[in-house]
Amino acid sequence: MKTFMLCSYLFFVLVPLKKSLHMFQQNRYRNDRYLPWLKQQLYVLRKHLVKTVLLLFLIYGLFFVSNDQFPQLLLSMLLLIYGYLMWRKEEQSEYRKPLVFTPRAKRLYGMQLFLMFVILWVLQQYGNIFWQIFFTPYLYFLPWVLILVSACIMLPIERFIQQSYMQKAAKKLRDHENLCIIGITGSYGKTSVKNVLYQLMKEDWYALATPQSYNNRMGITKTFLEYLQPLHELFLCEMGADHVHEIEELMKFVRPQYGIVTAVGQQHLATFHSMENILHEKMQMIEQLGRQGIGFLNADNEWIRSYPLRVHCRVIWFGKDMLADYRYGNVSYDEEGSRFTITHKAVAHVFHTRLLGEHNLMNITCGVAVAHQLGMSWDALGKQCEQLPYVTHRLEKKQMADYTLLDDAYNANPKGARYALDVLREMPQQRIIITPGLIDLGYAQDKENELLGAYMAACVDDVILVGPTQTEKIKKGLIAKKFPIERLHVVTNIQEAFACLQQIKEKDAYVLLENDLPDAFNH
Repeated sequence: MKTFMLCSYLFFVLVPLKKSLHMFQQNRYRNDRYLPWLKQQLYVLRKHLVKTVLLLFLIYGLFFVSNDQFPQLLLSMLLLIYGYLMWRKEEQSEYRKPLVFTPRAKRLYGMQLFLMFVILWVLQQYGNIFWQIFFTPYLYFLPWVLILVSACIMLPIERFIQQSYMQKAAKKLRDHENLCIIGITGSYGKTSVKNVLYQLMKEDWYALATPQSYNNRMGITKTFLEYLQPLHELFLCEMGADHVHEIEELMKFVRPQYGIVTAVGQQHLATFHSMENILHEKMQMIEQLGRQGIGFLNADNEWIRSYPLRVHCRVIWFGKDMLADYRYGNVSYDEEGSRFTITHKAVAHVFHTRLLGEHNLMNITCGVAVAHQLGMSWDALGKQCEQLPYVTHRLEKKQMADYTLLDDAYNANPKGARYALDVLREMPQQRIIITPGLIDLGYAQDKENELLGAYMAACVDDVILVGPTQTEKIKKGLIAKKFPIERLHVVTNIQEAFACLQQIKEKDAYVLLENDLPDAFNH
């Protein structure tokens, strides 16, 4: 009977074990990110706890009216039924980013299972039916804590594995003496600049770029080990950070000759704790370059302009500002894309791209500045610019059956969201925005969402807000600007948002999808 009970308990906790690992993975395997997230979810867990407690308390009375075997058997059956129902429910859940059983995830999952087995075994060996019933509701929620314990136990092993991989990557990099390396960081725009640079330079250079958003230490290490070949001439290395010292450490590891800071803003303010920390960390990209290096900085970013640079390398500025060395201007949009000029040394060069939004023009100007400094001609740059593909989920234009989707779902920031709204405002047909708002902005989040709502009031005809809690401040900003309440729609998830869209859109409407929150975020 004890073996059967033990198996029933293990089946009962399989769903929370897997789901806690999933959310821990989405929080980048970091306790300091997972704990605040878990605190935000407590009210959801309490709702489930109440249901579980009420269900299991129904069998308490059986302990007093029967022998030991019957309550245990009934408890086992209830555990199996409840576990099965949760399993079916989980199978029907749709995740934007599903759990990936990487080697690290497998190791964590194994440790979770081991710890849970030990706890259940102890409960079976030393606890009577009363204590088994009493602790059962709490066992369902234990995995959300066990994942933290598992991560702490596995930390020395993970660090050893990471260090081993990094040493192999560093050796491979040292053997590649003639590789030109460009480091790219910033609060936003990193991936877009990387992709623009790759497209501009791939015809003249045998180039490698960090794939997707492989911008942390292990992502870059994996890129070196799996993708870097002896024939590569150029490596575009995106470097991300959400804590102090991360860029500093990556610079010592990668050692780029050229560095780019795309922009500095309030992203990851919750983990950096202050704008000063964010600014100092991002600027390590420039300050740690050697004397022969070149740093490229955004002249339009007020945080970067105000920073007291302590550098040995040459610095080149890009942007719309009149003092920029590479300055874009004369911007116009149409259904074909964007037209603009880039001025360098008092000579204006005309460019055309299918990409939309001033943030994309800023990224292109940055890419042009770097590529030109590395020897590309203006004619070649102009031709490559015309062929730039849309960057996935970054104001990506998609022609749907009877409307045009402007997909800007990737990790929105305050300035980028306004640039996207500026593009939407210029469109000739009905203009609709779908958004859950902005996140990861720390103490500035409520204010920025309210300002975003106020800004979008003059840019759109209809608003679909995803998540009544998260979007409350956006709604407040819209109402303050007297946006028509009948054209404001609030839904609970992205599926409902697109269902609402089908009801309100007119033919040939333009729809802006601004940001898409991760599965770990509670709307």
